[in-house]
Amino acid sequence: MLPEISKFLANPINIVVLGWLGIYLFFVFFVFFYKYFSISSWIKKEERALETLLTSNMFPIDSSMKPCIEKSTVINKYSFDACIQAAKKKATNGLTFLSIVASTSPFIGLFGTVVGILTAFAGMQSVTTINMIAPAIADALIATAVGILAAVPAYTFHQILAKKVEDLLATLKMQRDVYLSK
Repeated sequence: MLPEISKFLANPINIVVLGWLGIYLFFVFFVFFYKYFSISSWIKKEERALETLLTSNMFPIDSSMKPCIEKSTVINKYSFDACIQAAKKKATNGLTFLSIVASTSPFIGLFGTVVGILTAFAGMQSVTTINMIAPAIADALIATAVGILAAVPAYTFHQILAKKVEDLLATLKMQRDVYLSK
């Protein structure tokens, strides 16, 4: 098994493709876990602030909406909406990267596969059997598999974080509505 992998990795383009996809995969997991835990704690903080706002007349100090109220001379829906948009911008930071990885990884893997297959065909002699070409093509398909391996978590994590951001924004909008109704 090891000699076949070493033949696959002998091609510098395959090394670049697998390295690139490996870096993608590392950062996909890093971005996901960092954003997931930070947005989850932010949502909990905003839910506590909403609970405080519902039970009292004062705006909670720990809400991220508090600075918008303090800085604004006129408190209305538009000043709150500006704060919500700023929160959305902060919360969605990093999601574009996950989307890019999800959409480009299969193509990077496919590129590695095409180069591997071209290399396999270029190395063929005039008389070749399927037993001679099949291992080279199988090795070339490793790049596509790794591309899909990077794309699936990136897409899944993007969807999970997008839902978390949606939940956060809903909580912030509820805070706005409760404050403006008092």
